[in-house]
Amino acid sequence: MNLIRLESAVKMLIQQKVRIDQTINYLEGKLKESPTGFLRIAKKGNKYQYYRRNNANDLKGTYIHLSDRHLAVSLAQKDYDAKLLKTLKEQQKAIEAFLKNYDESAPQQIYEKMSEGRKQLVVPEYLSDEEFIKQWQNTPYDRLGFGKDDPEYYTAKGERVRSKSEILIADALLRNNIPYRYEYPLYSHGVLIAAPDFNCLNVRLRKDYYWEHLGMMGKDDYADRNVSKIAKYTLADDFDETSLILTMETDRKPLNTKVIEEKIRRYLL
Repeated sequence: MNLIRLESAVKMLIQQKVRIDQTINYLEGKLKESPTGFLRIAKKGNKYQYYRRNNANDLKGTYIHLSDRHLAVSLAQKDYDAKLLKTLKEQQKAIEAFLKNYDESAPQQIYEKMSEGRKQLVVPEYLSDEEFIKQWQNTPYDRLGFGKDDPEYYTAKGERVRSKSEILIADALLRNNIPYRYEYPLYSHGVLIAAPDFNCLNVRLRKDYYWEHLGMMGKDDYADRNVSKIAKYTLADDFDETSLILTMETDRKPLNTKVIEEKIRRYLL
């Protein structure tokens, strides 16, 4: 989690630098078109009087009449823009210096350079995406298994699943390089909720998503069982419902592959 926050902060810095660079270019062009001189403001009673100083030695300046108020506005804006430009250039240099010296992979490399025997004894704070995926996928679990009369369906990587639609989902996950675990059990306070069809990993967020495909919603008994199943997710107070992905179909409305791709784009990339 700390690594994710650090990476997010670095990305924000990079985005901020892009904005600063753009603003600096804009201000430099704007200042070239600004009127010469400086603004002096004097208060008389409840009103302000504005003067244009031609140079630093011109301490009093020339009075700006009300009809020329636009000149006072331009000079005030010029002063603001110049100060902002100076500050942004300082921030630009600070961000550039930080990014030049920052190596986002340094904390991860400490663990990666350890021997395999030592790795087994250490709980790392920082993992590369590759190492995180490896550990995530290698977590042991008991599969539900298949009955001897169950039809045999296999994905592109040779994994057995329960339906043709699950083949479509699994193969789409594989094409998009989304790590997943088939029928990985999900617990709430130590009690089994379900074994979702696919437990998927959003690598960018390092967040688990649970994909349930409801493939026979046209059949009453099946629909009833799965309504109860989805209710278990909702009623588990330690389950984040935003991590649940649902697809469904009936005999007359088969699973749309465009829907699969959109679910992947929306939740897992």
